[in-house]
Amino acid sequence: MPDMTPGVASALSPLVRRIVAPNPGLMTGPGTNTYLVGIDEVAVIDPGPDDAGHIEAIVGASMRERVRWILVTHHHIDHSAGVNRLKRETGAEIVAFGPPKSVQADWAPDRKAKDGEVIEGTEWGLEVLHTPGHASDHLCFFLEEERVLFTGDTVLSGTTAVINPPDGDIAAYLQGDPGRVRRPPHRTGEPDPRGPGRGAEQDRRSRGQDLHRRPRGAPRHGGEVGAGPSAEAEVGRARLGARRQLRLEGGLTSPSAPASG
Repeated sequence: MPDMTPGVASALSPLVRRIVAPNPGLMTGPGTNTYLVGIDEVAVIDPGPDDAGHIEAIVGASMRERVRWILVTHHHIDHSAGVNRLKRETGAEIVAFGPPKSVQADWAPDRKAKDGEVIEGTEWGLEVLHTPGHASDHLCFFLEEERVLFTGDTVLSGTTAVINPPDGDIAAYLQGDPGRVRRPPHRTGEPDPRGPGRGAEQDRRSRGQDLHRRPRGAPRHGGEVGAGPSAEAEVGRARLGARRQLRLEGGLTSPSAPASG
């Protein structure tokens, strides 16, 4: 199992490294997972807490000038409090869907993420998936080349997501599908919005990706979730927990009980 020691960059694959933040706790498990995607150009997914040592570990593992993007899955402070510090250190572009207007935050995105867009590095592409439920601004990111889905707090390793209204919405969470992945719009046979010479025939085949394999999950807290049945089990576990929570709050009728009213 890859190292879960805080501050240590662990290689999970040729394109992905993980650094666990030093914020263990009841809600964060071993600590927030910060993911570094890419080598020549790096996207940092969730800088985590505003901890100088953690941000230094991110910069040291990435090389300051190679950090191009700071991607935020959602506004909760265990994921986003370090955004400004990392921005000051690297000058990278902040891409996020939030924070929502109802939340007081000391950071804002340089560019608001769009559902379905693909953020392109020299070696990789990350598809943006808007997945509200745990939070209204929640995003997942899909790494096309390695079929890895960075699930944020939509899917957790070994536990269920906590959904607190009013920003959290159990109905939206249950209706969503964190495993949905669409084929990029610039696939073979369609115009490439990036311009001539950047089509999928050249761009995607050279990366050797398989668009039909199931993705494996890289959650924000705890270890990674494998592909196939184990990943589906984690999604099922999370949804079952949410349904139980909704039932306890009186918003979902048990199949064995008559509807009220």
